Amino acid sequence: MTILRESTNLKHREVEQTKFVQYLLSGNIVEKDYVSFLFEFRTIYEVIERLNHKYGYLKDLEGIERAQAIHDDLFELNDGYFRPLLPSTIKYLDRLNELSEDASKRHLLFAHVYVRHMGDLYGGKLIARLIPGSGRMYVFDDRPKLIKSFNEKLTIDLADEANLAFDYYISIFDELYANL
Repeated sequence: MTILRESTNLKHREVEQTKFVQYLLSGNIVEKDYVSFLFEFRTIYEVIERLNHKYGYLKDLEGIERAQAIHDDLFELNDGYFRPLLPSTIKYLDRLNELSEDASKRHLLFAHVYVRHMGDLYGGKLIARLIPGSGRMYVFDDRPKLIKSFNEKLTIDLADEANLAFDYYISIFDELYANL
């Protein structure tokens, strides 16, 4: 276990215990609820990936991007789905943009890649078997190589921001669940 993972373990467990994540992992999530999840997370991943690419933080992580795969999953299940983003998602996107605008904090954007993309790398195979549709967002070409490359880029100074990211996801998952 990496030092960063140890530093974020409590928040990670807290996210796993949210009602929405429990629903997602139950194998009983219905398509309309999974589509709502994909809709929020497509935008989140687009922003995380765009900003991290802009500052070069995804260098040497070829194949880490998930936004297009999430878009493809959403299109497969409901190609015309649209609604306003949840307020919790908007708050999270505001945080990402705030980090991007502050040169002294930009490097913390990588903490958000850690929280989302590492979760997909580690838990994606399981989740893909439990959700409606093809689950392209959980398919990686060379998972072990990507994990190794990713771990080489992690630093302990990302811990506080990663824990904050988990707090944002708790809010998003709670709001998703409240809207079922």
